[in-house]
Amino acid sequence: MSSKWFILFQYRVLFSAIILLHLEPKTADSSSIRCIEEERKALLKFKQGLVDEFGFLSSWGSEGEKKDCCNWRGVRCSNQTGHVKVLDLHGTGRVKVLDIQTRVMSGNASLRGTLNPALLKLHYLRHLDLSFNNFSGSQIPMFIGSLSKLEYLDLFAASFSGPIPPLLGNLSRLQYLSLGYNKLLRAGNLDWISQLFSLRYLDLSSCNLSKSTDWLQEVDKIPSLKTLYLEQCDLQLQPTIHRSFSHLNSSPSLETLGLSYNNLTASIYPWLFNVSSNIVEIYLDSNHLKGSIPDAPGPMISLRTLTLSDNELDGEIPKFFQNMFKLEGLSLRGNSLEGVISEHFFSNFSYLKVTGLS
Repeated sequence: MSSKWFILFQYRVLFSAIILLHLEPKTADSSSIRCIEEERKALLKFKQGLVDEFGFLSSWGSEGEKKDCCNWRGVRCSNQTGHVKVLDLHGTGRVKVLDIQTRVMSGNASLRGTLNPALLKLHYLRHLDLSFNNFSGSQIPMFIGSLSKLEYLDLFAASFSGPIPPLLGNLSRLQYLSLGYNKLLRAGNLDWISQLFSLRYLDLSSCNLSKSTDWLQEVDKIPSLKTLYLEQCDLQLQPTIHRSFSHLNSSPSLETLGLSYNNLTASIYPWLFNVSSNIVEIYLDSNHLKGSIPDAPGPMISLRTLTLSDNELDGEIPKFFQNMFKLEGLSLRGNSLEGVISEHFFSNFSYLKVTGLS
C-alpha cells in the first residue's frame, strides 16, 4: 500500500477512535440505557429510503429483539445518554494501489437509494460515514450542512454528483471531510471551505474545480489543515496568482499535499516552497510543469515522498534534492531531467523510481 493510502487508513482509524472516546465509559447502571425513541424512529425512516440488497441493515427493525437501535449495525450511542453519535454505513469497496501513483476503486457491496432528512433528528451525531455506497448520481443533500455537531463526514466514492453544497461550510466542528472520487461532483467558489476552522483532513479528488479560481487562497485560510487531496480536479492557477503569495499564510501545518492530474504550471512553486518546512508528502505528477525545477530557498527536511512524474521537466536535477535526507519515495519518470544523483543518496531509499536521467 502506498504511503498516501496508508495515511488515509490512519486518519479513518484515528478519527473513529476519537469519536469512540466521546462514547462515555459504561457506568454501573448503564445497562438500562437504550436509544432515544425519536432517534430510533428517525433511523428507521432513514432506512426506508435505502435499497439494502446485501442485508447490511438486517439488524434494524421494530421487533422486540431489534428495538434498541444502539445495537444496530453501524450505530454507536453514548453509554450515558443513549443518543446516537456514530452512523457508519460504509460499503465494502476499497482502493487498490497499483503503484506509487495509480489507484483504482473496486467492490460493489453497497447501499443504494436516497438520503432522508430524518437524520436531522440525530441532534448529537458526530460521525457520518457513507463512503463506497452507490447513490446513483444524486446530489449531496443540503440538509447535511445542518448536522451541526459533525466532526467526521466521509462520502468518498459514493456516486454523488452535482454541485457541492456550500452549506457544508456550516459544519464548523468538522475535522475530517472526504468527498473524493464522486466523479461528477463540482464546485465553483470555495469560500465555504475557509469556514471549517477545525479541519485537518480534506479530500475533494476528482471533483470538478475548474471554476474554483480561489482554491489556493481558501485552503490557505485553514490553520489546522494537515492533509489535502485535490487530485484530478482540473485545477489551474491564474497567471497573476503568484503576486499574492506573500500575503498567504501558506498552510504552516500542511504535511500531505496531493495535486496530481491537474493543470498546474510552474507558478505553483513559490507557494509549494513556502509550505515545505513541515511537508512530508507531495504528489504533483501529471500536471503541466515545464522547464527546469527551481532551487528551493530552504531545505525540505521533512519530505519523504515526492512524485513529479509525467510532466515536461528538463534540465539538471536540482542540488537541493540531495539535502532531502528523509526521502523514501521519488518518482520522476516521464520527464527529460539530466544529472547524477550520488550513490549515497540512492542507498537511503526503500522505494525509488527514477527514469529519464542521463
